Amino acid sequence: MQRICRITVPGLSIKRDFEDARRRVLGEFPDVHEVIATTAPATLLVLYSGADEADAWLVALRDSVAARQARATSRSPRWRGDSGGGDDSAA
Repeated sequence: MQRICRITVPGLSIKRDFEDARRRVLGEFPDVHEVIATTAPATLLVLYSGADEADAWLVALRDSVAARQARATSRSPRWRGDSGGGDDSAA
């Protein structure tokens, strides 16, 4: 019998994070049959059978959000006026 669990993940963006989060939960938890985005902010529905593993699903979802945020902040800053070709050292 399938069950539904509603999970709200602080920081989760349905537009940016949903596909990665869905793949991760489906890949790590064989009893999860589907992950569905909702119109409620940062909220997903998990369709599953077997044991309720909501705490473990939440950890995986939080890790997905954290990984996306880390990728977004790890880019090198681009400075205005930096043409990239000049030598700023004094002669």
